[in-house]
Amino acid sequence: TDYYTSKNIVLEERKKDWIDRSMQYYSTVIREDQRRMYGQISPEDKTYENDSIEKIHLATKHYFALRLVKSGKLNHAETLYRRIIGELIIAEEEEGGSCDHAKLAVSTLLLALLLQRMGDYNATRSVFSNFFMKVVVDNGQEEGKECACSAKVLQAYALFEMKRGHSKKSLKIVKKAVKMDKKL
Repeated sequence: TDYYTSKNIVLEERKKDWIDRSMQYYSTVIREDQRRMYGQISPEDKTYENDSIEKIHLATKHYFALRLVKSGKLNHAETLYRRIIGELIIAEEEEGGSCDHAKLAVSTLLLALLLQRMGDYNATRSVFSNFFMKVVVDNGQEEGKECACSAKVLQAYALFEMKRGHSKKSLKIVKKAVKMDKKL
């Protein structure tokens, strides 16, 4: 039984290490500190507490996708990112449309970057466009409302369109992004 006890201890340590690295990675990509500083995360929002089950699950999924990308399993990572986005959209609909765009924005941006890396520009444009429609058009993002997360995705979308030779479209998108985050 000592053998099994020591194995369980090692497994628990590895699990804790994985979760810690996942949380550190996710807090970085979601720009949590910056969003707190700008008051874009409500103090009542418990989903950003480090012991929140929702945050841990999302963090470990993102970290796993990162590991897949680093190991060259791009298609598997794409599937995981798409699943994460789908789950976030379903959760938003169940909550009556009150979406925390940061979670959706980070997942969208990571998927779009992965698709660009894979050379699938039509799929990349589709991912950006779907985000734009979901956040800006469907949710009626108020003019001048600060939303740094959504603005970063739109900024990346504008850069993508500019690189593809669509400068007028890029300008239109970046203007919307700047309205959402004056610090861009």
